[in-house]
Amino acid sequence: MVELIQMWALVELLGLACLPLTVTVFHNMPDRGWAFSKVLAIALLAFCVWLPLMAWHALPFSQLYILGTVLILLAFSLIGWIRTRQALIKVVRLNIGYIVASELVFLGMVFLLGWVRSFGPDIRSYEMFMDEGFIASIMRSPHLPPNDMWFAGYSINYYYYAHFTIAVLAKLLGQSPSIAFNTGICMFFGLTAVNLFGVTCNIVAWARHLRKRVARDEGIEPADSVHPPLLGAIPYGLLTMMMGLVLGNLAATQQWWLNHGGAAPYDWFAPSRVIDKTINEFPAFSFLLSCFHAHVLALAFTILAIALAFNLLLEQGGQGLNVFGRGWHLPFTLGCTALVLGGLFTMNGWDFPTYVGLAIICIGLQQWLAYQSRFRLALLLDIFVASVSLVALSFLLYLPFYLNFTSPSQGIGIVGAADRSPLGSEILIYGLFAFIFLSLLLASASKRPLFGGQLSQQGNRFRIRADITSLILLAIVVFISLVFLPNSTTFLLAASTALLAVVLMFYNIGDRSQAFILLLGAIAFGLVAVCEVFFLKDVFAGNFPRMNTVFKFYFQAWALLSIASGAGLFFIFESFRPALSAPSLERWLQRGVEGLWSVGLLILLLASMVYPLLATPARYARPDATAQGSHLQRSNSLDGLLYLQNCRPPDCAYDSSGDYAAIRWLNANVQGDPGIIEAVGDDYTNYGRISAFTGLSAPMGWVGHEYQWRVNWLNQGNNGVEFERRSADVETIYTATQPNLVLTIMSHYHAQYLYVGPLEYAKYTSANLHRFSAFMQVVYNVGGVTIYKVK
Repeated sequence: MVELIQMWALVELLGLACLPLTVTVFHNMPDRGWAFSKVLAIALLAFCVWLPLMAWHALPFSQLYILGTVLILLAFSLIGWIRTRQALIKVVRLNIGYIVASELVFLGMVFLLGWVRSFGPDIRSYEMFMDEGFIASIMRSPHLPPNDMWFAGYSINYYYYAHFTIAVLAKLLGQSPSIAFNTGICMFFGLTAVNLFGVTCNIVAWARHLRKRVARDEGIEPADSVHPPLLGAIPYGLLTMMMGLVLGNLAATQQWWLNHGGAAPYDWFAPSRVIDKTINEFPAFSFLLSCFHAHVLALAFTILAIALAFNLLLEQGGQGLNVFGRGWHLPFTLGCTALVLGGLFTMNGWDFPTYVGLAIICIGLQQWLAYQSRFRLALLLDIFVASVSLVALSFLLYLPFYLNFTSPSQGIGIVGAADRSPLGSEILIYGLFAFIFLSLLLASASKRPLFGGQLSQQGNRFRIRADITSLILLAIVVFISLVFLPNSTTFLLAASTALLAVVLMFYNIGDRSQAFILLLGAIAFGLVAVCEVFFLKDVFAGNFPRMNTVFKFYFQAWALLSIASGAGLFFIFESFRPALSAPSLERWLQRGVEGLWSVGLLILLLASMVYPLLATPARYARPDATAQGSHLQRSNSLDGLLYLQNCRPPDCAYDSSGDYAAIRWLNANVQGDPGIIEAVGDDYTNYGRISAFTGLSAPMGWVGHEYQWRVNWLNQGNNGVEFERRSADVETIYTATQPNLVLTIMSHYHAQYLYVGPLEYAKYTSANLHRFSAFMQVVYNVGGVTIYKVK
């Protein structure tokens, strides 16, 4: 656990160093970006390390190089501290309670998952070998793009950038990849938690500030000139964090209800597979699984993108590029927003269109308000200039990634009627969020807009036209769904909810906080609706056409709805407050409705707690042969490789102690990135273990995964032939009797080492696996494992 303390301390120090930049970029936010300083610091450091390495291969990707980059950034930070010290002091002085709360959220969530992972830090099963291999190969690569551990001679053709961010931190600290896997997932859990907390607190704090100004009949000041108190928003921030990261879906509750009292253990995995032929992961499941996949690691950065979009929406009066601020605010805000948005594609390409779209919509709404809700040609021009500048810069910053990446996407498909989602399944996934968000829509419609009377006459006409147009569109959508889309109940309700949210967003456009959360909910339900009509074709399109589309977009919808629901509770509870002039009977009626609604909310929240309470022990319970049951046992370690030291059947397929010692030896004694030969086997097995835990590239690892990543690359030139022959080449190396043939093939893959361990002996039973000593050097021979090196 010492390594986790090191990682936490490093991120804290980076966050403090980044505060001058944070208060400059988030100049409109009530907390001036305090909650987001850590993840912004990581994004900035990773980019400053990554870009020079991609542009100049002579630079060494070493601990010293990373340290030098940190020192340069610290020098600029010192200048920033001098220039912004008064603003920073004011933020701390006015919001010390909120700052303490946000730091406790970060610290608590990091070590909560660290404590949970200590019951089972093992890197095995599912796709953990793949993610561990990415980290190990990135950390071992002497330059970028990083080597592919399972496709020697080529770089990783995957969204590896989020893995790279944690690899940079681990390399700076000197942590091994097998430790970085666990400290990294814990760090991202804490970063996501504090970002969810911070976004909601800022939204609610700004809403409370506006209401106080209206109650006092005072004008609205620019966001960057006021410091609304954040203490009262903390409960909403905590609820958002719980809904976004801790609570499960209602499918988990249903499973418990149907099976409680039975002898079967709780199936913690099943709630992520509610809709047939799809995956509906949610953050509580993903972090419990310790899924080090791109969509999980990118979550903290997507929440940062949401915060940046809200920061743009709060800009008062800034037309054109001034939506990013004035003076020094403009280049820093534009640059950091582009840096974060552009990074989303390199982390998880599915996130990029959603959050770029959110940013552009916020720019459009902000410009509409800056032009006082009057349509002009200059308005369109300013929206175009600001949006194109942001999108273009987000691409240019990461241009080296695009030049080295071939997308696996194969176009857009239409979802068949039989593959659409039943409404009951959607309720099991999003029941809690639907209850809150639909209540928010009702509350938003029933209350007069906060600034309805302040819009110009032309603005009011535009809003009425927009409302009528939206209702007409809703009617058209309903008609199309009923006529042309059979089995379209989910699409109909999701699309209708999204359109109603858009209508109410314009209805409440003067209240930017309320309009923003309505926009988030509209996008979330819009994503659900889109998944009912279209899917992105990939290698699974034949048997599981929309598996990944639902997987990736539902994960985004969960995050968006957690913020919309957590912050939306403020507006819902506000709607329950009766007017001072209301008759006593009306007041009692409203209080009764509020009480019944609160009971319903409490029941749903408690039901959603079933998953974290039951799934956590079920995930980490270990079989106990003596007691004929299972038990929990802490390992007091976060080293994901350690389990191999004593793993034997039936816990492991074979005695892995020999592999453990050999992997340790390779990591300690082999420098640079020479290739290695190991046996090729099926995906989701122990094959590929040596390259995954060392980062040494093998000719082929998990064939199915490499095919997924390179499906379009295979159609270029002779790449398909190159791909197909690799497994056969490995087979030849282990079975051929001619030394020259073996050495020639190894030379082709730049392999200097050949590994002979338990899996190799089991696979090549008829081959003489001791013959390699006649023409190669034996550099390791312990515990049933022999490693040969080309002389």
